[in-house]
Amino acid sequence: MNFSFSEILVIGVVALLLFGPDKLPEMASQFGKLAAEFRKGSNAVRREFYNSFYQPAAEVRRDLLAQGQDLRKLRAEVLAPPTGSVGTPSSPQAKTQADETDQSPPPASPASEANDA
Repeated sequence: MNFSFSEILVIGVVALLLFGPDKLPEMASQFGKLAAEFRKGSNAVRREFYNSFYQPAAEVRRDLLAQGQDLRKLRAEVLAPPTGSVGTPSSPQAKTQADETDQSPPPASPASEANDA
């Protein structure tokens, strides 16, 4: 509800004609007090609504996000390749050492034996 200056001026002139110059300041003061009380009441309702709905919802959301992180960690652990099992090196160094020891010459193929003879 935005009022332009001309609309406010018309309302002020009509109020001045209806109530007179003696009553107008008193009525404006009462209107100001009424507006302040209304603002306090609406802020109290807004605060109560926030405390009743948004704050508990934020706590539930925070708990769900924490559980989601726990589930992601568990999933990563389950899907991770096994370490230290038979036939699988447990560290990258062990893997390179195992590769170096297994480097025996490849078996000769029948075609290479024919060329040697």
